[in-house]
Amino acid sequence: MKRLEDIPKNNPFSVPDGYFEKLPGVIQARIEAGKIRKPVPYVRYALQYAMPVVALIIVAVIYLVPKSGENNYDDILSSVSTEQLAAYLADSDLTTDEIVDAGALDEESAEAIEAEVFNNIDLNDINELDLEL
Repeated sequence: MKRLEDIPKNNPFSVPDGYFEKLPGVIQARIEAGKIRKPVPYVRYALQYAMPVVALIIVAVIYLVPKSGENNYDDILSSVSTEQLAAYLADSDLTTDEIVDAGALDEESAEAIEAEVFNNIDLNDINELDLEL
């Protein structure tokens, strides 16, 4: 095995003639060339940072603003007549107490619907029912 002392000590690299004399001039020329830059317009930075924000706002407006063609639930419910509501409630298993507890109607509206249902009941239909006691 070779020892470190046995390896010859010579410089394998060579420097071109006059390199170090020309080096400061080359560096200075590169610095001067780099100083003359075109100014970056501020519009580019404004667009770069503002465009994502504008895009998010547009997406939020599209999804969060209600469409003009869509009706409000109150408008739809107000278009249904009292008789139709009474018929629906008579056919369903819902009680007026359950509807009031759910917060869908206030007490006065529930009582009005209940009165309408009881006023529209035909006594002949009740007599025909088979009631088991």
